[in-house]
Amino acid sequence: MSYLVLARKYRPSDFDEVIGQDHIIDLLKKAVASDRTAHAYLFCGPRGIGKTSCARILAKSLNCEKGPTLKPCGQCSACKEIAQGNSFDVLEIDGASNRGIDEIRTLRENVKFAPSYGRYKIYVVDEVHMLTTEAFNALLKTLEEPPEHAKFIFATTDINKVPATIISRCQRFDFKRIPLETIVQMLGDICRKEKLKIEPGASSAIAKAAQGSFRDALSILDQLSAVSERSIREEDVFSMLGMVETQFLFDLSDALSKKDCARALEIFDVMIAKGKDIKQLNKDLIEHFRNFMIIKIGGKGLGKMLDCPIAVKEIYLAQSAQFTLREILRAIELFIEAADVSRITESLRIPMEIAFAKMACPPAPPVNSPAGKPQAAVKSPAPNTVVSPLAGAEPPERKFSPVSPVDVLKNQRGAVQISSEDAEKKSAPGPDAPAEAVLTDTVDLQKVKNGWDALTHAISLKKMSVATYLQEGVPSEVIDKGNFIRLVIGFSAKAAFQKECLETKENRKLIESIFSEKLCRTVSVDFVVVHNYVPQEDEPVVKAALETFNGKVVSKWHKEEGVNSE
Repeated sequence: MSYLVLARKYRPSDFDEVIGQDHIIDLLKKAVASDRTAHAYLFCGPRGIGKTSCARILAKSLNCEKGPTLKPCGQCSACKEIAQGNSFDVLEIDGASNRGIDEIRTLRENVKFAPSYGRYKIYVVDEVHMLTTEAFNALLKTLEEPPEHAKFIFATTDINKVPATIISRCQRFDFKRIPLETIVQMLGDICRKEKLKIEPGASSAIAKAAQGSFRDALSILDQLSAVSERSIREEDVFSMLGMVETQFLFDLSDALSKKDCARALEIFDVMIAKGKDIKQLNKDLIEHFRNFMIIKIGGKGLGKMLDCPIAVKEIYLAQSAQFTLREILRAIELFIEAADVSRITESLRIPMEIAFAKMACPPAPPVNSPAGKPQAAVKSPAPNTVVSPLAGAEPPERKFSPVSPVDVLKNQRGAVQISSEDAEKKSAPGPDAPAEAVLTDTVDLQKVKNGWDALTHAISLKKMSVATYLQEGVPSEVIDKGNFIRLVIGFSAKAAFQKECLETKENRKLIESIFSEKLCRTVSVDFVVVHNYVPQEDEPVVKAALETFNGKVVSKWHKEEGVNSE
């Protein structure tokens, strides 16, 4: 007899031999034992986890000469023919190659005929999601009210493509991936039966590569059995599958934790020289740092979420101390970005090297942080003055735009100044400098009114509609409680619509966030209708300009490139 691959040789023949699906096996056993089997079942889940095997076992349990039984004899003609796939009463149909309406019409005609010798005529349709929409529709009536002797068992790896009308007519069973520990245990048992020598690390590597599919694990083991003269080693698995050894990953992450980009690139080059797949390396690194993230967040308490031996979990626990959670998350983002860039540039190596360089070179600190300030001391601004830009800085290229509210505000008497952070962002003042003004010291109603146009201008840079609605109101009350300010904005009865728009959760959050930033306080805003409403007066400079040129205010703010003016 020709060689039988391990995946077929060790295919389960009864319910007790099915592994990792106890939640489903218990229900099927109870249904068979109580003679309450449904007319249609839908088995869904990933590949290689026992869907078709369970369908065959259920068919044998129902059509065995000693059945219905939980233990098919395996010796009668019905059991043998079902196991060999040539039974006249149990028809296995490939949904991918018999997906049209003509094949379903043939099935509808044949389902009327009684079984040859068994109790039921059972149709097992594999990959049922491949059927066309017309084929599904043609099957609906027969599936809902089949003959008493007919039963359907559907199997699919993509339940989302199965119409809801089909799912509602079946009993659905969701198969789950087989745990890594279970696969490792089963591989050890099979190796003993086959007299194969295998290292524990190799079993773990095969189980991890199988990703919960026992059939994939057996196929990998079958392929590695050619080296049975000696023990199947862990490096044999990594070499055959193009996977990256765990030690390489830890060496690489250790170099990155020490910001040693040269060492990281050397390790990367060694991996490529060994023929490792760069795409697979990217996936392994994402999972590697994901494991760091889990350990960093939950410690040993979340160790069960890592699919690796206990010894490797201890290494993760020790090395995770070399990273901050922010660095781990940044590494994951960089490797995901490298995968996206590689698809665009059609280069696999360069995006990964860039990711290593970015990880080894930390991002530059903000300009206003202690690490980002120049060594020369910058004097604190005097009260009621505008902070000058840093000396020696080259002014960026600017485009002309009309005067901004800050140019008006800085000529008034009031505690209005540009924050030091904003001053450092602007190397030289100009007529197009954005109105990012803040009020210092105590904040009273008059100061908020003086800076009202600057505050609403800051809102306009984020959402123009909100700033326009705010200009319909005036600050009517300010309660300063140190680090907390309650700002009441009054509206006329005619502006009730604007008031309601500003009271939405999204708009209120935007206003409070920007006002808190500009006023250097935590700001809470309230909107009220004021019966004796007095509109906000124009600033003296603006009023004088209007009287001189007999003009009128068209817009409170100027437009800037890149500003969302919805």
